Amino acid sequence: MKLSSLLRALTHGGTGVAFAVLLPRAVSLAAQWVLAFTGGPAELAALANYTSRGMVVVALVAAGLAPTLTRRTRAMATRAGRALAGGALAIIGAICFSVTLTHEMMSGLGVTAGVVTALFSACSLFAAASKGILPIWQLQGRFLQSLALVLVFSPGASMAAALAGSPAGVAVGVGIAGAMPALLLVRPTRIRRAARYAVLVVRHAFPYSIANFSTVAVYPLSLSVNQSLIDDHRVGQQVLYWSFSVALSQASQAFAARAVTGALGSGGESDWHSRAMRAWLPAAAALCVGAAIIYTLFAVPIPWLPFSGAARDAMTLTMLVSGMGPLITDSMCVYFCGPRSRRALSVGSVLSSASVAALLLLAPGPLVRHFGVFGPSVLVGVARLAFLIDAPVRRYALGALLFLVSAFAVALALGRGLVV
Repeated sequence: MKLSSLLRALTHGGTGVAFAVLLPRAVSLAAQWVLAFTGGPAELAALANYTSRGMVVVALVAAGLAPTLTRRTRAMATRAGRALAGGALAIIGAICFSVTLTHEMMSGLGVTAGVVTALFSACSLFAAASKGILPIWQLQGRFLQSLALVLVFSPGASMAAALAGSPAGVAVGVGIAGAMPALLLVRPTRIRRAARYAVLVVRHAFPYSIANFSTVAVYPLSLSVNQSLIDDHRVGQQVLYWSFSVALSQASQAFAARAVTGALGSGGESDWHSRAMRAWLPAAAALCVGAAIIYTLFAVPIPWLPFSGAARDAMTLTMLVSGMGPLITDSMCVYFCGPRSRRALSVGSVLSSASVAALLLLAPGPLVRHFGVFGPSVLVGVARLAFLIDAPVRRYALGALLFLVSAFAVALALGRGLVV
């Protein structure tokens, strides 16, 4: 590929958005390894504490921020509109910071740790919106500027903090890096207008976030049940495989955000939905191929490739389908959900999550044996597709639902379960 073509893909296409979204995550993983060597397991545990506790408050609105802002390209095309969106995000971020800091101080975490956790919480709010903001910066010709600022903090500041053995510095560096594209929106604006806009954004983001949260809520229960039935070593191997699937899902959502931004314009919502879906499908297909390759590396021994197939005793054939599921369902339910589907999707997601949770509590054996740690979350995600009722997305959703259910059925028929 020519350098000019590579730069064009980076500055104008979904590849650049995916790269900017995944970069802080990749650097965070590398920083964890460095921190483990320089500071030891205790420092690594402190970093996990900062990041996991900092995500709690923003969980109910985070997933819906990017698709909500992505659809507002007309407002975001003006300086005043971007300043208003930045002011709204600043207000929501300040609330997240205050609530998290108050909770951590009441929990006795300490001032420094409380401030770091609260700062990461506010940064997570901005980072959640960044997937929808990066395509805007591409259209405005400011993508490279935002990417340069991301690189300053990640890998720059975060890796320096990891080498110094500072988990707080790593958390702050990674948090600011992920938040930077959305932080560039913050400009002086009227507080009252920004507050009203913040309420509007949260109200529109909530249904998408509920749909996303329904899959996340099942995961801790599934993890606990699996740990009680199979050994921790196999659970750890499955969790490692799941981390790659999550990264592919984030990349898919980045491509979806870019597709929606590029498709918005003339015509009604059904017109741009069709254009956006067609633009996203090739990237989704390529990512599915990537998921299949990752599964092969985990489950199939390859003579000339060291450590390939090392997790074959922890893998089932259904996990091949589970690796593809989130990158299809998350993007479709979050970015291609029409106005009629929002309420149905929220209710359907909660019902699906409750049903799978009941199965995990009442009859966990078959789920653990055939679907492992993350399979239940994927099943919730697949069930959500039935509640996308807006045309023309409905036919794509039904097609994806048929593909995933059929793939699971074939995998169950041909594969073997884990030894519990």
